[in-house]
Amino acid sequence: MPSNSKEIEEWLRNPKKAIELATNGSRKHVLAIPATIGAISSHFHHSAMEVILLCCFGAERNLDLAEALLGSIASLAPELRKPDDPLRRSADRPTSARTLENTIVRYSDVICKALSLCSAKSSCFTKEGVRTASSLDSTLLQAQIQTMGTCLQILGSNKVISPEIFNNDNMIRVPIRFWLAIVLESRPGDVNPIVHEALYSCGNVSHFSRYNSDFFDFLIEENGGDIHDTVALVISELRATTKESLKHSEDDFSFKRGHTALIHLNTMMAFMPCSNATLRSTSLRLDIVPILTKAVFEEMPRQRLELIHSELNVLGYLMVMADALIFPGGVRWATEAIQAGMLSILTAAVALFSRYRQFITDKDLQNIENIIRILSNYLVHYPVVRAAVYGLSSIEPVMLKRMEVFPFFPSWVKFRCALLERAVFMSLLEKRITSSERKLHCEYCLQMLPLQQLRKCERCRRTYYCSKTCQTKDWRQSDHKSVCANLEGKNNVSAPLQTLDRLFLGHLACYDIRRNMTALSLIIQENYSDVPLSKLRFSVFYSAPGEAIGMHVAPMPEGEPSFLSRFAQRRDDDSGPCLVRVLFYGGTPEYASSFHFMAPRTYFSPPKLLDQYKDAADTMNVGFRSKIIYWCDPGADEASLIDISIAEAVDEVGAIMSYIRSNMGESEDPLYFPSSFKYTWKDIEEAALACRRNWPFHGGYLLGS
Repeated sequence: MPSNSKEIEEWLRNPKKAIELATNGSRKHVLAIPATIGAISSHFHHSAMEVILLCCFGAERNLDLAEALLGSIASLAPELRKPDDPLRRSADRPTSARTLENTIVRYSDVICKALSLCSAKSSCFTKEGVRTASSLDSTLLQAQIQTMGTCLQILGSNKVISPEIFNNDNMIRVPIRFWLAIVLESRPGDVNPIVHEALYSCGNVSHFSRYNSDFFDFLIEENGGDIHDTVALVISELRATTKESLKHSEDDFSFKRGHTALIHLNTMMAFMPCSNATLRSTSLRLDIVPILTKAVFEEMPRQRLELIHSELNVLGYLMVMADALIFPGGVRWATEAIQAGMLSILTAAVALFSRYRQFITDKDLQNIENIIRILSNYLVHYPVVRAAVYGLSSIEPVMLKRMEVFPFFPSWVKFRCALLERAVFMSLLEKRITSSERKLHCEYCLQMLPLQQLRKCERCRRTYYCSKTCQTKDWRQSDHKSVCANLEGKNNVSAPLQTLDRLFLGHLACYDIRRNMTALSLIIQENYSDVPLSKLRFSVFYSAPGEAIGMHVAPMPEGEPSFLSRFAQRRDDDSGPCLVRVLFYGGTPEYASSFHFMAPRTYFSPPKLLDQYKDAADTMNVGFRSKIIYWCDPGADEASLIDISIAEAVDEVGAIMSYIRSNMGESEDPLYFPSSFKYTWKDIEEAALACRRNWPFHGGYLLGS
């Protein structure tokens, strides 16, 4: 036993007498209160607490008494916790707990002074103090950390007490200093979870509800003013703790609460109104999206009914991701979030919604709707499609089927339909185009060259050149000097396309033109019969899946930027390349950008069905494919729209999708087929091979060559 073992025995044997001795000035009996107050009968708790509060009031600068006071509060944690807290001693709310709260509130100034004194002198509040204490007695240090962390957590999370204790900025600095001292002197992931919980509980009192970043400003200031280092510290703790989560049992509430606190802290730091632009941009640069997604994903199986009463991490995550995905770089965040498990989180959330409908709001449902729509918009991007197929292939169909009863199910069906179509196209494209055949055009001389022979403009990162000579000419003799600044500014709104993404999206636009070329040819013949095909510019406007893709054809405009002028003045015959302008979503809820893609004339020849399959053409048409609308005038109203999908040619992608639905899907309404069908890249490739065994097309190449 410790040196005051006699006093501890007296407290446990006769609390009434011990209270009397402590009241009459026995310092040893006062210092024994933290070790005994949790073990004596609850009706003595108030008296014992009042004794030590009065003793601290009379000796404000005594560190031993201050630590004893805070230790006593920590010992009463089971009584002061929220009624729905799984670590609470009892689900009931006894009168003694309310009396304790009132006593602590009445002496809140004493507790604040004790916290300030410990913050200035206790070994737990500086990294040097932690290092020294650890070298002397690491076991004792860990006990002190547990005690101080529990005390701060209780003071911060108790709704009656917290507003009285953490009502000014100086008091918020106390848990910040405690957190920094422990974290800076520990390896990532080794920190006692109560340390993280204490920081979040105290900061959450008022600072996280404000539309400013005071709390994180204090955290940065206490860490020496380095924003990058501070943000990295918070994120690294979440990453390391998430890795450690697999080692802890589902009933390890202490670890889970610390992990939950870190998730909340990172969410607040990166996305919520209490954040600011610098915190957000720094967090995004340090990969907060996949790290946060992974953390929530790892926690999902650990959700329990008692945690439904508080804010679930999954609901908070879905809320912030609905906004984060339309930040600049939204395509990247979507890709990384899907790779880290966002689709699994979404489907698991649906399972929670099904079980606990009473806790779910219309806003929660709308967040899922928004996420699905944003992801659908991004299905023109190569990395999003790849990530989504891999992400969904790990989810069981029974989980996907649960979506049917929710109002966002129609959006989910559109997302799955578009994903299957784009995945089939991508699989065929990758098989067809070898590395040497992956080409883009030089912005100045218009020559088509393999990707490895092109270089990007370092400033705008949106234009390609075959040589330094062409780049210099475009800068000095053409319009790139003025265009570059505008393109560079766009990088603040949406990230430039990766080269492979640009190649995929360009071919996708050409493919969508190709499968509707019969109808487009009639329009061209009627309106531009005297214009060679190579002198026309095709425009493809990608809307959200489920909404028609827009198309427009017009002669090359005169007086436009020099690139179009150079293209229009080419002396190629009608077999020359055609120019396609692609407009797409990426990083904003509106069309974020566009680019030009040059496609060979041969790409615009739809595949021909073999004679013996013409009667069966209707069976190869797939009702859930993307539809095409032609805009006679993109600036006019809907009266100028023509549905040209009715004349769509049967092609390879449609045939493979038809095969998948007929031979690999379950017997269900064809309209909803993709919504709960589990398909992988292997499934798609096997379907393509099966179709090719009895291929109904001449040639059968995706590029029409």
